[in-house]
Formats: sequence, structure tokens, C-alpha cells
Amino acid sequence: MSSSPTLLLVEDDDSLREIMTFNLEEAGWQVVAVATGSEALEVYDTQAHDLVITDVRLPDIDGLEVLSRIRETNPKAVVLVITAHGSLDRAVEAMQRGAFHYIEKPVNSRALEAILARALEHGELLRQNERLQQGESAEAEVQDQPLVTASPAMTEVLRLVDRVADSDAAVLIRGESGTGKELVARALHQRSYRSDEAFVAVNCAAIPEELLESVLFGHQEGAFTGASSTNQGKFRAADGGTLFLDEIGEMSPRLQSKLLRVLQQGEVDVVGASRPVRVDVRIVAATHQDLSALIEEDRFREDLYYRLNVVPVDVPPLRKRREDIPVLVRFFLRKYSESAITVDREVDEQLLAYDWPGNVRELKNLVQRIILLRDDDHLTVDDLPAAVRSGNELDRSPGVELPFALPAGGLDLRQLEKAVITAALKKMDGNQSATARYLNIPRHILLYRLEKYGIDTD
Repeated sequence: MSSSPTLLLVEDDDSLREIMTFNLEEAGWQVVAVATGSEALEVYDTQAHDLVITDVRLPDIDGLEVLSRIRETNPKAVVLVITAHGSLDRAVEAMQRGAFHYIEKPVNSRALEAILARALEHGELLRQNERLQQGESAEAEVQDQPLVTASPAMTEVLRLVDRVADSDAAVLIRGESGTGKELVARALHQRSYRSDEAFVAVNCAAIPEELLESVLFGHQEGAFTGASSTNQGKFRAADGGTLFLDEIGEMSPRLQSKLLRVLQQGEVDVVGASRPVRVDVRIVAATHQDLSALIEEDRFREDLYYRLNVVPVDVPPLRKRREDIPVLVRFFLRKYSESAITVDREVDEQLLAYDWPGNVRELKNLVQRIILLRDDDHLTVDDLPAAVRSGNELDRSPGVELPFALPAGGLDLRQLEKAVITAALKKMDGNQSATARYLNIPRHILLYRLEKYGIDTD
């Protein structure tokens, strides 16, 4: 890859093409800009172009066709698609055809820069995987998984990460289990000046207390029964880099005291050693617990909390960033399946309606299960577990009664749904966000159904 990454931009709107080209070049990209799909296919170079951005609406070849043909030429091509605002079905189709991301018009330059950074990172990870297949070394699975997102909430998280990455301030990442806290920590490390040094992760909840001290701080040979060799410990392994302490709330008060001393003095007390060892480590901690409540219960040191919580980063649960669901589904399908799998639109509806108590981890496990149990390479709602198909809504409100009697001769459920949505839209004076709240469905599902049923929003 060249020092300045190269991007192929396909946009028929002259003024938008010029603005995007200017902004991208100001951000350090080399831009090859064309106005038609035919030109894009002619100039696309697998080796020269790191990324491709194409509008869906082009004067000759549809942008989705451009996407498909580029990925036929280069299955590892990283392509982003520009869609009209609210055009969820086109965005979903783009993801089905292998797009890395979709960008809604009007294009926000700052948000685009963040997306492109992740896309570039994703492309590099694909190349690393290819080198791995050829015999070169690579890191563990969690390390080669990029932080994939399409949601404003996670974009804000990454903006905060970008702002604090090059400082040495301690960061506390808070969020439910399975939301991707370690991926956020890795993104922080990769964007920092320490990125060439080690990123070392320790799950404090997975290691018994009697071993965690040795794992973190190291021990000398013979320091205790069974210490047959010297262990440098995770702090010294991360010297110059980043140490990620996951589930920090599970650490015992005694070890919290030792950790506090490291943060205050920059020195590690190695078990069995006569003198401390200096270390230069950035600490990033994570927890799914309320540390303030643990402090009230005398289970967590208040002084350590303030040392760790210099920069708090809150990772939202998946139910609060539903825009990520179809994007993540396609990512995991590409990651874990050897064949190209397409997804029925109703599958996306059901996945968007489900609350995902296990967050991204649950979604990943579901996709892996579907890949193993599927009948063919086109997923339908029948491939989903019953809990996901129902969205858990029926289980949560078993006492709901219909406000009208069912007709004896049967009814058309689609017409009923259309009528309900139309009535709700009128009730909310055409306000789509209010209508979605009234119907207790995500706004994306409402937009999809408005288009599906051809409901006039005016």
C-alpha cells in the first residue's frame, strides 16, 4: 500500500463529486474520481485502489452492479455505497452484495472519515488473513476483527477514541457484556503512538485471585511452591504498549491496592523480587458493572476508580444501535462462511426487532449457528430461532387482546399492517420518529414498511 491510500470515487453529481474529492484529499487520500459506472470498471485496479465509494444511482450502470462486478474481480475489495436517506432496502441489498458499509446522503464529511478509517483497517486485516493462509503469522481472532459499525452512537464512541488515543490518560470502558469493549480498547491502542508495541489483554474475572497477582505482576523462580521458572507478568509484557484489564470490577481489594501503586509509581512489585521494576504502560480497563455501586459496598477502591476513570467511554448495547445489526450480520457471514450467503429482507426485520440481551456476541454466535444448520445459501426467517423470530414481544406481553373481532372469512395480514401504520402515521401528524415510538418498533423498520407498502408519508 502507498503511504497515502488511494480511493476510487464513483459519483455522477458533479458538485458532490468535487466536494467529496476536495474533502478526501484534505484528509490525506489520493482520489480517482469518475462520473459513471462504466468508467469505474475501466479504471479500477486491484493493486492501486485501497477502497471504492460508489453512489447507487448512476447514469449508466447501477451502483450495486458496480459493487458486484468489482467484487467479482477482487473478492477482497472494500466497497462503500452511497444511498439516499431512508433507503434501507437499498442499503440492505448493498450489504447482501458484499459492501463494507453504506453511507446516507447528505454525506457528512467527519462521519465519512471515521468510516473510511475503519474500512482501510478492514482491508489491511483481510490482507493479513491472506498472508496467514500463505504461512505468515497473525494474532488471535479477536485481534483481526475490525470494529464494524454503521450507527451514530458507535461513531461517537470512535470519535472519542480518536481524540484521546495519543494521550497516556487511563481509559475506563463501560458497557454490557458482549458489546465489544475489547474491540474498542484495541481500536484505542491501534490509533495511539504505542501501536507498534504490545497490546496485552487480561480478563480479571477468568483468573483465580491467587494466580492473578502472578499473571499481572510476574514472579521470580522459586517465589512460591510451583514457581519453577521466572514469569515476567503482563505488565512487563505490555511495557511500552497498552494493558487491557477486562472486568476490572472482579479484582480483589488486595490486588486493587497493588494496581493502584503501579498507576501511582510506574513500578511493578514482582512476586519474590527484592526491588520493584519500572514499567511504561497505558492502562485501559473495562467493566459491565456499576463501579460506583461497588464503591458503596466497599468492594472497589474509590481512589483506584478515579485513577482508572480519567476518560470514561460508554459502549452502547446493540439494541440502542440497531443500525449495526444488518452490517454485522453480513460481516459475520463473510467471516465464517466459505460460500456467499444471501439474506431475505424479512430476516433483517426480525433481527432488527429483537432486543439482543447478549449483544454483539449473541449475534455472532447466532450467525455461526445459522451457517452450520442452514439448508442452502439463502437465509429466510425459518432459519432463525423462535425467540428471535418473535422478537420476544409475544413472550413479554402474553395478555394483549385485539381491539376488534377477527372476521370469520379471514383477513389479509399485510393489509391490516398497512392500515395500522397509516392510521398511526396520521395520528402522529406524519412524524415518522413519533410513529415508530407509538408502534413500539425501530425507526428503520417503520421506514422499510412505509416503502414496502407504498404508504404516502405526506
